[in-house]
Amino acid sequence: MADSTVNSTVNAITTNGTVWICEQISKNPRSRGIFFSDNPFSYTLPVLFVQISLVSSLTAVLQFLLQPIGETRFFPQLLAGMMLGPSVIGQSAFLQKWLFPPKTFYISETIAFFGGMMFMFLIGVKIDLSIVLRSGKKAWAIGILTFLIPLLFSSIVFFFAKDTLPPDHPLYKSLFSITFIFSSGSFHVTAIHLADLKLLNSEMGRLATSSSMVNGTISLTIVSALVTHDNIHPPKTYQMMGLSLLVMVIFIVCVLRPIMCWMIRQTPDGRQMKESHITLVFLMLIGCAFLSEVIGQHVLILPIVLGIAVPEGPPLGSALADRLDTLVSSIFLPLYFLYSSSRFNVFLIDGHTFVIIQLLAIVSFIGKVVGTILPSIYWKMPMTDVLSLGLLMSAQGITHLIYLQTGLNITIDEQSYGNAMIALLWLTGITTPAVKFLYDPSKRYLSLNRRRTIEQSNKDIELRLMACIHSQETTPSIINLLEMSNPSFENPICFFVLHLLKLKGRSTPVFIDHQPNCKHNPPQKHYSEHIINAFRSYEQQKSDNVVVKLYTSISPYETMHDEICTQVAEKRVCLLIVPFHRQWKSNGITESNHPIRALNRQLLRRAPCSVGILIERGTLNISNPIINVAFYSVGIVFIEGNDDREALAYAMRMANNPIVRVTLIRLMEPRKKNKNLIIRDPDGDLIHKFKVDCIQIKRHDYKEEVVRDSVEMINVLRSLEGCFDLVLVGRRHASESSLFSGLTDWNEYPELGTIGDMLVASDSTFDGSVLVIQQQKRSGVGYHDLNLDSGILPKQESLTIVEVPRDRKVFSNV
Repeated sequence: MADSTVNSTVNAITTNGTVWICEQISKNPRSRGIFFSDNPFSYTLPVLFVQISLVSSLTAVLQFLLQPIGETRFFPQLLAGMMLGPSVIGQSAFLQKWLFPPKTFYISETIAFFGGMMFMFLIGVKIDLSIVLRSGKKAWAIGILTFLIPLLFSSIVFFFAKDTLPPDHPLYKSLFSITFIFSSGSFHVTAIHLADLKLLNSEMGRLATSSSMVNGTISLTIVSALVTHDNIHPPKTYQMMGLSLLVMVIFIVCVLRPIMCWMIRQTPDGRQMKESHITLVFLMLIGCAFLSEVIGQHVLILPIVLGIAVPEGPPLGSALADRLDTLVSSIFLPLYFLYSSSRFNVFLIDGHTFVIIQLLAIVSFIGKVVGTILPSIYWKMPMTDVLSLGLLMSAQGITHLIYLQTGLNITIDEQSYGNAMIALLWLTGITTPAVKFLYDPSKRYLSLNRRRTIEQSNKDIELRLMACIHSQETTPSIINLLEMSNPSFENPICFFVLHLLKLKGRSTPVFIDHQPNCKHNPPQKHYSEHIINAFRSYEQQKSDNVVVKLYTSISPYETMHDEICTQVAEKRVCLLIVPFHRQWKSNGITESNHPIRALNRQLLRRAPCSVGILIERGTLNISNPIINVAFYSVGIVFIEGNDDREALAYAMRMANNPIVRVTLIRLMEPRKKNKNLIIRDPDGDLIHKFKVDCIQIKRHDYKEEVVRDSVEMINVLRSLEGCFDLVLVGRRHASESSLFSGLTDWNEYPELGTIGDMLVASDSTFDGSVLVIQQQKRSGVGYHDLNLDSGILPKQESLTIVEVPRDRKVFSNV
């Protein structure tokens, strides 16, 4: 690296308006260190490391501070670059000499463009072009109008502003390109904003994704041609550039993409890509960047095309994303923004130019909002959603910065470039927090006015259950639980299975309906083939009693709960069953997945139905109901409250199954005063119903245990070891009960509640499976369970508890 051997002595010579910087080359290839009296800041490489550290650290700090108010990654990245540029910190003569000398920008510019190239390639890898073909009329209308209407509005300002400028003014030549850049849109920008705002799975997010694909395709075609046309070279030059670009695009699509598809076919299912294949894709990327420069296009153009040509998702797309995402986003990209801001100098800006360009930005912003509102009124969309979508479509991002850089010193001067960067900053800084404030994706399922619980469901209609599966190893236990739920001709079950996969190697979530007659599925691989086959076999065996509907959802873990809750609301599900994040293997080893744990907590807070967390310890995988018939022993630990009643209501449905034996164990706390015999006791009513309906069947049982404190309750729970295949417990109980005093401080898994945690904790000897149930709490509004981490809620209702002497046990039918 020749520049790393440059001495700190710099001589600047100005001739004919051109600044020539002369530096003396040192004999030493690099700094020998401070102990040899070498100044590391006299060499390019150490200074470059400091620059990367500064801009990356400042970006991370700004992102940490601004993310809570809804600012996405672009805003702190651009702001950090501008703060370290010549307008703020760069004004210091000391810092300009040692940290930002002109010689370092030769190397930093190269690395910055390399990082920008890798980033745009990755975004291209995650794009699914089939979205454009699958987009409905609404997305096409919004995508086209959000380009044409702002272009129309901006053109009016352009013609009026042009009359106020002399032909030799720098802005006179720049104004035309800037008008089109502000009117343009980008899928890259929209996808990044949606991911940062955690709206990818929302209804508005899907519409924004489709619309931005249409808008971005139009914008890329027009704007990339305009910003590089300088009216100096003959038209034949640009014709040859366009023809060469077309040939390269055809070569990428017809030659390079088939090679990558061949690599994927050579990779067995579930295996990782070979390193040689990944290396070959990187060589393709570097070659495309080189050829992009050779034919006169921007260095980022062909890498973007190559990225789009890469088959999205696993195994190739996800492998590329895993290897590059963190390095490019956290190290290279901040340096790209630093280089971009090095050409921004606020002291070069004059008032007249500033007003014109900001007015263009405001008018294009209004035009995009209007372009969103017009078709949305026709389709009768809610105004809050329309306004949020309009704000999101008007947000700026890295693509617009690339357009500006492409035209810099060709059609755009430095003063106009600086004004446009200010517009990018405030447009994004205003719009994304406004979207975060206006749009709540949970309103679709939190606006339900009907409670969806098993306790309040009608026995004469089918029971609707949904199970989430993260891996095919969970399938047998879910099928066994479905079999225990007593699907019958009189009480059929509609069972929804949602296979959840983490979004990797693509930008847009995918939802696949595996029904045979579904015609709207995206052309995706069947990631859920083994799960589908298992449930289809069970459905065929129980054809008169069970209807199984299977889906696959590929989305980020951060927004996966919105997808699940939306499906729960649309399917009118009464109970959602999710697997515990900790899985027990046959060899005694456990595996934990913390993103699944965070997902379960979000579902407990937001789900519009009851939620059951299934902790499978192997007892539900012993037999397969498709092959043979097993006999299951089910226990219910009942204390008090809504959640315990929901667990009992579910167990009473199981009790009608001839292969299930249900035992209800009621733990009662003796109370000698303040007994309330007037207020209706819903707990006692449901237990009485259980006695009437189930105890007459000899295989079922009811027991009462009087416990005075937490120690006696723990002893009862320990006595359950080896007695049941499955134990049902409620998650929340009254906080003032003496039974729980001191227990919540030691909870290992607060999302399971106190009883569930004692059965599942690391020091527990209980070896059966556990289903922890939380009844859906409210309807019509969202609520945040502040006590989720403690597992205890304040007492919600008065209960009537009959006092029983300590030395007495009640066993029904004994």
